[in-house]
Amino acid sequence: MIKVLIKYVENCFDYLEIKGHANSDVRGKDLVCSAVSAVSIGCLNNLENAKALDIEIEEGLIIVKKIANVSTHDEIVLQTLVCGLKTIEESYSQFIRIKNL
Repeated sequence: MIKVLIKYVENCFDYLEIKGHANSDVRGKDLVCSAVSAVSIGCLNNLENAKALDIEIEEGLIIVKKIANVSTHDEIVLQTLVCGLKTIEESYSQFIRIKNL
């Protein structure tokens, strides 16, 4: 199960944690894990100022913490990431759960 924790402060992104594996299929054929990875890394690669965020990426773990003011562009990118994850959850809720802190 992939567990996603999201925290907003005053309706703005503050923290995101994506942890675990979907285990919807064997390693290398797990489409849910692939979708979560593609959405996450694709969005993070589109950030204008990643220095405003503390980003940790390891196998089975992505943590993004706001450490400075985030531009409007980057806030939209982060909201797009959350939207993508919620879309995956709508179709595959047995493999991914999103919780707001």
